[in-house]
Amino acid sequence: MPWLTATGRIDQVLTAWGRGELAEVPSGISFDVLLTPLTLGRDTVHRMHAAGRQVGPVVLGPLGAEFIVERGSATGWSASHSLVLRQGALVLLPPPGDDTHVVGSRSWLVPPCRPETGAPLCCAELTMAGALAEPFQAAVQDAAARREWPCAR
Repeated sequence: MPWLTATGRIDQVLTAWGRGELAEVPSGISFDVLLTPLTLGRDTVHRMHAAGRQVGPVVLGPLGAEFIVERGSATGWSASHSLVLRQGALVLLPPPGDDTHVVGSRSWLVPPCRPETGAPLCCAELTMAGALAEPFQAAVQDAAARREWPCAR
């Protein structure tokens, strides 16, 4: 995972994952993180998949869905009901596995390694933040129309 190796913490990450623990990795060094509410994050991933578009790793945590995106691609992101984590903010990554494996209230919505590859470390492609804009805004608008979320403005 080049996006993870470039953080300079790959040894610490692999050690933590080998113990079944969360790994701390700073954002903004080799990837950016977009934080969205859980329901909107799930809907965005569903819309991406339904359109036949790949989406990179997404972590589910207590604060919502954390989209791991290409470094620098989130510059200027201003979609309502979401934010970009500041550079250096620690992201807690659960060990790779399926989306049912929860560690410390965190799991993968879209894991960085797909079980079907059979490789211990996969080269999951990161999503460009701009690719998420349209499906995310559609999710916000649909949630507002269903009154499941405050009105999108």
